[in-house]
Formats: sequence, C-alpha cells, structure tokens
Amino acid sequence: LSSLRLLVPPLRLLSAAMWQLAKRKDVGNYEKLQGFVLMVTEAVPGLINHRQRAQLVLGLRARLILELCKGSARGFVDSQAIQSHLDRLPITAADSDYRDAEVRTTESTFVALVQSLLKDPVERAYFFQEVFPVEYGPQYDAALHVLLWELLSKLEKLLPVPDLKQTAAWLGSAPSVVEECVQSSPEELSLILEHYKSSGL
Repeated sequence: LSSLRLLVPPLRLLSAAMWQLAKRKDVGNYEKLQGFVLMVTEAVPGLINHRQRAQLVLGLRARLILELCKGSARGFVDSQAIQSHLDRLPITAADSDYRDAEVRTTESTFVALVQSLLKDPVERAYFFQEVFPVEYGPQYDAALHVLLWELLSKLEKLLPVPDLKQTAAWLGSAPSVVEECVQSSPEELSLILEHYKSSGL
C-alpha cells in the first residue's frame, strides 16, 4: 500500500478502492461508498445529475438495508440499525429545489417494503427466497456499477494528474512540502523502480 501511495494520486487511489468495494459487492462497506458518493457530488454537483445521484445513493442504501433485513431472516433483527438507515431517507430534502416524483415514489415504496418485511417473518422468508434474487440480483448490481463508474470517470477527468512542470511550480512556493517529499523511503522507491524494470518499461 505504501508503494501504491507513492505511485498513485490519493484521489485516484480512493476512487479505485471504492470501485473495488462495489465490484466485490462488499455490502458491509456500502455505507462508506455512500459517504464517498455524497461527499463528491456535494463538492462537485455537476458530475452526475440529481436523478442519477439519487438512484445511486438510494440503490446503495437499499442494498445495505436489505442485507440487514436478510440477517433478520436468520433470526436476528437489528431493527435499530435498520431504522437508522431508513431515517436517512429521503435522499433529497423536502425543501430542496429538486424532488423527483419517481425518486420520491421509489423511496416511499422501499420504506413500506422494509417495514412489512420486519413485521412478517413469513413474508420476509418468501421475499429473500423468491423476490430478492430477481429484483436485487446481477442486473441491480450492474445498474449500480454503471452509475458509479460514470461518477468516477467524470471525477477522474475533472481532476487530472498534474505533470512534472506543474507539480514543480506548486512545490516552488512550499519549501516545507519539498522537505517532506524528499523524506520518502528509498526502499519504497526502489521497489517501484524494480517493478518498472521487471515489466520491461
């Protein structure tokens, strides 16, 4: 990881890590992924449109909430954790300039579904056996991946890696940063150069 940090800009490394969370379907970490999406889209609102943002955040949150409900299908109901996630809906505030009717309907329908699943163990068991694999299976994940990749790709274009000339100019006005940079571990740099050498670059 330390070598990667030398080689890859921090934002690109974080974006790649978030992409891997999604690709691995690491639902337990989807809250971190949601936080990343919200942070980026609030800082740079034009990266994706309001509906895409709502679909992506709601999609991730729904998948996480259902995973918690699935745990309840095995006999453990963490209703407090589930409710805390439901309380964070809607994705967009009621007084926001943007409140898409379709997004509102999706949110309210999902909340009703979760509440129903928590109340009725029979319905919950049926849902996760018959409905969940179809409605929240590979196609659902693929749709989330498309939205996330679009966001990450646009973020990458917005913040290109500065070239040597630009970086040197920035460092010229920050002597303390120069001192910090030259303290980089020679062992890590050597590993990176060996990697390039072995790759024939």
